[in-house]
Amino acid sequence: MRLDPGSGGRIASLEVNGVELLAPRRGGDWLLWGCYPMVPWAGRVRNGQFGFDGEEYQLELDLPPHAIHGVGYRAGWEPTDPGALRLNMEGLWPFGGWAEQRVEVSDQSLVVTMAVQANQRMPVMAGWHPCFRRQLSQGGQAELSMGAGHMWQRDDVGIPTGERAPVPPGPWDDCFGNVSSPPEIRWPGFGSMQLESNMTSWVVYNEEPDLICVEPQSDAPDAFNRAPMILEPGETLDVWMKISWELE
Repeated sequence: MRLDPGSGGRIASLEVNGVELLAPRRGGDWLLWGCYPMVPWAGRVRNGQFGFDGEEYQLELDLPPHAIHGVGYRAGWEPTDPGALRLNMEGLWPFGGWAEQRVEVSDQSLVVTMAVQANQRMPVMAGWHPCFRRQLSQGGQAELSMGAGHMWQRDDVGIPTGERAPVPPGPWDDCFGNVSSPPEIRWPGFGSMQLESNMTSWVVYNEEPDLICVEPQSDAPDAFNRAPMILEPGETLDVWMKISWELE
Protein backbone atom coordinates (compact mmCIF):
# COMPACT_ATOMS: atom_id res chain seq x y z
CA MET A 1 0.00 0.00 0.00
CA ARG A 2 1.32 3.45 -0.89
CA LEU A 3 -0.07 6.77 0.34
CA ASP A 4 0.28 9.99 -1.66
CA PRO A 5 -0.26 12.90 0.77
CA GLY A 6 0.26 15.54 -1.91
CA SER A 7 -2.37 14.10 -4.25
CA GLY A 8 -5.40 14.47 -2.06
CA GLY A 9 -4.25 12.22 0.77
CA ARG A 10 -5.15 9.22 -1.32
CA ILE A 11 -4.10 5.60 -1.37
CA ALA A 12 -2.23 5.64 -4.67
CA SER A 13 -1.43 1.93 -4.84
CA LEU A 14 -2.74 -1.29 -3.31
CA GLU A 15 -1.04 -4.51 -4.40
CA VAL A 16 -2.22 -7.97 -3.37
CA ASN A 17 0.14 -10.85 -4.15
CA GLY A 18 1.99 -8.55 -6.55
CA VAL A 19 -1.17 -7.52 -8.41
CA GLU A 20 -2.24 -3.86 -8.46
CA LEU A 21 -5.95 -3.39 -7.65
CA LEU A 22 -6.34 0.39 -7.96
CA ALA A 23 -6.68 2.40 -11.15
CA PRO A 24 -3.57 4.40 -12.07
CA ARG A 25 -3.31 8.16 -12.43
CA ARG A 26 -4.48 9.43 -15.81
CA GLY A 27 -2.86 12.72 -16.74
CA GLY A 28 -4.34 15.61 -14.80
CA ASP A 29 -7.47 13.73 -13.76
CA TRP A 30 -8.11 13.89 -9.99
CA LEU A 31 -11.40 11.97 -9.93
CA LEU A 32 -10.78 8.48 -11.28
CA TRP A 33 -7.63 6.98 -9.80
CA GLY A 34 -6.48 5.46 -6.53
CA CYS A 35 -8.67 5.66 -3.42
CA TYR A 36 -9.24 9.15 -2.06
CA PRO A 37 -11.14 10.73 0.83
CA MET A 38 -14.25 12.78 0.13
CA VAL A 39 -14.53 15.54 2.72
CA PRO A 40 -16.29 17.73 3.89
CA TRP A 41 -18.90 16.51 1.41
CA ALA A 42 -19.21 13.54 -0.95
CA GLY A 43 -20.83 13.38 -4.35
CA ARG A 44 -22.35 16.34 -6.16
CA VAL A 45 -23.74 19.55 -4.68
CA ARG A 46 -26.25 20.98 -7.14
CA ASN A 47 -24.73 24.00 -8.92
CA GLY A 48 -22.28 24.19 -6.01
CA GLN A 49 -24.92 26.09 -4.03
CA PHE A 50 -26.61 25.49 -0.69
CA GLY A 51 -28.16 27.45 2.16
CA PHE A 52 -27.14 27.03 5.79
CA ASP A 53 -28.28 28.93 8.88
CA GLY A 54 -29.84 31.69 6.77
CA GLU A 55 -26.80 32.25 4.54
CA GLU A 56 -26.25 31.17 0.92
CA TYR A 57 -22.95 29.58 -0.08
CA GLN A 58 -21.24 29.00 -3.43
CA LEU A 59 -18.65 26.24 -3.80
CA GLU A 60 -16.09 25.87 -6.57
CA LEU A 61 -17.56 24.09 -9.60
CA ASP A 62 -14.94 21.39 -10.07
CA LEU A 63 -17.29 19.24 -12.19
CA PRO A 64 -19.43 21.93 -13.86
CA PRO A 65 -22.24 22.66 -13.35
CA HIS A 66 -21.77 21.08 -9.91
CA ALA A 67 -19.29 20.92 -7.06
CA ILE A 68 -18.15 17.37 -6.32
CA HIS A 69 -16.40 15.24 -3.67
CA GLY A 70 -15.29 17.98 -1.28
CA VAL A 71 -11.95 19.76 -1.05
CA GLY A 72 -9.75 16.98 0.33
CA TYR A 73 -9.14 15.02 -2.88
CA ARG A 74 -7.22 17.89 -4.54
CA ALA A 75 -5.43 19.20 -1.44
CA GLY A 76 -2.11 18.36 0.12
CA TRP A 77 -2.44 16.43 3.38
CA GLU A 78 0.19 16.57 6.11
CA PRO A 79 1.74 13.29 7.30
CA THR A 80 1.63 13.16 11.09
CA ASP A 81 2.38 9.56 12.14
CA PRO A 82 3.05 6.43 10.05
CA GLY A 83 -0.17 5.80 8.15
CA ALA A 84 -1.76 9.04 9.40
CA LEU A 85 -2.57 12.18 7.40
CA ARG A 86 -4.17 15.45 8.46
CA LEU A 87 -5.90 18.18 6.45
CA ASN A 88 -6.55 21.70 7.73
CA MET A 89 -9.63 22.86 5.79
CA GLU A 90 -9.34 26.51 6.82
CA GLY A 91 -9.47 28.58 3.64
CA LEU A 92 -10.49 25.59 1.50
CA TRP A 93 -14.21 26.06 2.12
CA PRO A 94 -16.34 28.53 4.13
CA PHE A 95 -16.41 26.62 7.45
CA GLY A 96 -12.84 25.46 8.00
CA GLY A 97 -12.39 22.52 10.35
CA TRP A 98 -9.98 19.64 9.90
CA ALA A 99 -9.89 15.99 8.87
CA GLU A 100 -7.55 13.16 9.83
CA GLN A 101 -7.14 9.80 8.12
CA ARG A 102 -5.46 6.69 9.48
CA VAL A 103 -4.64 3.65 7.36
CA GLU A 104 -3.73 0.16 8.55
CA VAL A 105 -2.90 -2.70 6.19
CA SER A 106 -2.46 -6.42 6.85
CA ASP A 107 -2.07 -9.51 4.70
CA GLN A 108 -5.83 -9.78 4.17
CA SER A 109 -7.31 -6.31 4.62
CA LEU A 110 -6.93 -2.56 4.58
CA VAL A 111 -8.76 -0.41 7.12
CA VAL A 112 -8.99 3.36 6.79
CA THR A 113 -10.63 5.68 9.31
CA MET A 114 -11.39 9.38 9.11
CA ALA A 115 -12.34 11.92 11.75
CA VAL A 116 -13.83 15.26 10.63
CA GLN A 117 -14.01 17.96 13.29
CA ALA A 118 -15.73 21.36 13.20
CA ASN A 119 -14.27 24.62 14.42
CA GLN A 120 -17.64 26.30 13.88
CA ARG A 121 -21.15 25.01 13.22
CA MET A 122 -21.12 23.38 9.80
CA PRO A 123 -22.80 20.81 7.54
CA VAL A 124 -20.74 17.70 6.86
CA MET A 125 -20.50 14.55 4.76
CA ALA A 126 -17.61 12.16 4.25
CA GLY A 127 -16.63 9.04 2.37
CA TRP A 128 -14.03 7.38 0.17
CA HIS A 129 -13.76 6.90 -3.56
CA PRO A 130 -11.83 3.71 -4.39
CA CYS A 131 -11.32 3.14 -8.12
CA PHE A 132 -10.59 -0.50 -8.92
CA ARG A 133 -9.22 -1.86 -12.15
CA ARG A 134 -11.80 -3.79 -14.16
CA GLN A 135 -9.02 -5.95 -15.60
CA LEU A 136 -6.08 -6.98 -13.41
CA SER A 137 -2.80 -8.45 -14.57
CA GLN A 138 -4.26 -11.83 -13.53
CA GLY A 139 -7.76 -13.26 -13.80
CA GLY A 140 -10.84 -12.28 -15.74
CA GLN A 141 -12.96 -9.13 -15.92
CA ALA A 142 -14.32 -7.76 -12.65
CA GLU A 143 -17.80 -8.83 -11.57
CA LEU A 144 -19.67 -6.65 -9.04
CA SER A 145 -22.35 -7.93 -6.69
CA MET A 146 -24.22 -5.81 -4.14
CA GLY A 147 -27.46 -6.52 -2.26
CA ALA A 148 -29.00 -3.06 -2.47
CA GLY A 149 -32.61 -2.55 -1.45
CA HIS A 150 -33.15 0.65 -3.43
CA MET A 151 -31.53 3.26 -5.63
CA TRP A 152 -31.89 7.03 -5.35
CA GLN A 153 -33.63 8.43 -8.41
CA ARG A 154 -31.57 10.99 -10.31
CA ASP A 155 -32.85 13.95 -12.27
CA ASP A 156 -31.61 14.93 -15.74
CA VAL A 157 -28.48 16.62 -14.33
CA GLY A 158 -27.48 13.67 -12.17
CA ILE A 159 -28.71 14.85 -8.74
CA PRO A 160 -30.77 12.56 -6.46
CA THR A 161 -34.37 13.74 -6.19
CA GLY A 162 -35.02 12.12 -2.82
CA GLU A 163 -37.24 9.44 -4.39
CA ARG A 164 -36.25 5.77 -4.04
CA ALA A 165 -36.59 3.27 -6.88
CA PRO A 166 -35.95 -0.44 -7.50
CA VAL A 167 -32.42 -1.21 -8.63
CA PRO A 168 -32.23 -1.34 -12.45
CA PRO A 169 -29.56 -3.10 -14.52
CA GLY A 170 -26.27 -1.20 -14.79
CA PRO A 171 -24.07 0.47 -15.73
CA TRP A 172 -24.52 3.01 -12.95
CA ASP A 173 -23.47 6.38 -11.68
CA ASP A 174 -25.92 6.09 -8.81
CA CYS A 175 -26.38 5.94 -5.05
CA PHE A 176 -27.81 2.86 -3.33
CA GLY A 177 -29.25 2.27 0.11
CA ASN A 178 -30.51 -0.51 2.36
CA VAL A 179 -27.51 -2.62 1.36
CA SER A 180 -27.99 -6.05 2.96
CA SER A 181 -24.53 -7.51 2.27
CA PRO A 182 -21.08 -5.99 1.69
CA PRO A 183 -20.41 -5.02 -1.93
CA GLU A 184 -18.09 -7.56 -3.52
CA ILE A 185 -15.88 -7.45 -6.61
CA ARG A 186 -14.65 -10.76 -8.01
CA TRP A 187 -12.00 -11.25 -10.65
CA PRO A 188 -12.45 -14.90 -11.79
CA GLY A 189 -9.14 -16.72 -11.64
CA PHE A 190 -7.61 -14.19 -9.20
CA GLY A 191 -9.86 -13.68 -6.20
CA SER A 192 -12.50 -11.46 -4.63
CA MET A 193 -12.69 -8.34 -2.51
CA GLN A 194 -15.34 -7.09 -0.07
CA LEU A 195 -15.99 -3.55 1.13
CA GLU A 196 -17.49 -2.77 4.53
CA SER A 197 -18.21 0.55 6.24
CA ASN A 198 -20.17 2.20 9.04
CA MET A 199 -21.66 4.45 6.34
CA THR A 200 -25.00 3.44 4.83
CA SER A 201 -24.99 5.04 1.37
CA TRP A 202 -23.03 3.45 -1.48
CA VAL A 203 -22.34 5.07 -4.83
CA VAL A 204 -21.32 2.84 -7.74
CA TYR A 205 -19.71 4.31 -10.84
CA ASN A 206 -18.99 1.73 -13.53
CA GLU A 207 -19.68 3.62 -16.73
CA GLU A 208 -15.97 3.65 -17.65
CA PRO A 209 -14.70 0.60 -19.56
CA ASP A 210 -11.57 0.12 -17.46
CA LEU A 211 -12.61 0.72 -13.83
CA ILE A 212 -15.25 0.22 -11.15
CA CYS A 213 -15.71 2.71 -8.28
CA VAL A 214 -17.59 1.54 -5.18
CA GLU A 215 -17.89 4.46 -2.75
CA PRO A 216 -19.18 4.39 0.84
CA GLN A 217 -20.67 7.75 1.85
CA SER A 218 -22.30 9.09 5.00
CA ASP A 219 -25.30 10.27 2.95
CA ALA A 220 -26.50 10.44 -0.64
CA PRO A 221 -25.16 13.20 -2.93
CA ASP A 222 -26.54 16.73 -2.49
CA ALA A 223 -27.34 16.16 1.17
CA PHE A 224 -26.42 19.82 1.84
CA ASN A 225 -29.64 20.74 0.00
CA ARG A 226 -31.80 18.22 1.89
CA ALA A 227 -31.20 17.59 5.60
CA PRO A 228 -27.43 17.51 6.18
CA MET A 229 -25.69 16.21 9.25
CA ILE A 230 -24.54 19.19 11.32
CA LEU A 231 -21.47 19.39 13.51
CA GLU A 232 -21.31 21.90 16.36
CA PRO A 233 -17.91 23.41 17.29
CA GLY A 234 -15.66 20.66 18.60
CA GLU A 235 -17.92 17.81 17.41
CA THR A 236 -16.51 15.05 15.22
CA LEU A 237 -17.85 12.78 12.49
CA ASP A 238 -16.05 9.40 12.61
CA VAL A 239 -16.23 7.06 9.62
CA TRP A 240 -14.39 3.93 8.51
CA MET A 241 -14.02 1.61 5.54
CA LYS A 242 -12.55 -1.89 5.38
CA ILE A 243 -11.39 -3.59 2.17
CA SER A 244 -10.66 -7.29 2.56
CA TRP A 245 -9.60 -9.83 -0.05
CA GLU A 246 -9.37 -13.55 -0.63
CA LEU A 247 -7.33 -15.18 -3.38
CA GLU A 248 -8.56 -18.14 -5.41
